[in-house]
Amino acid sequence: MNNINIYEIIGLQDDPVHRKLEQLQPGEEIIIDAHTVRLDKFYEIENDEVHIGFKDIKSCYHFLSGLVCS
Repeated sequence: MNNINIYEIIGLQDDPVHRKLEQLQPGEEIIIDAHTVRLDKFYEIENDEVHIGFKDIKSCYHFLSGLVCS
């Protein structure tokens, strides 16, 4: 079963993590908790244990929200 966070029910526009991802411009990176998120040709999430890419904001958000909320 997939975990659903409260913002997926009340609206992603109120989720600070999703808003930060939406504001990310190509060539920029941000830190969310202990995770570096960057946008070039695709979204990347990196920390001490993982370095993974995502083709779109939706898949990046779902993976990142699982890390932040766990």
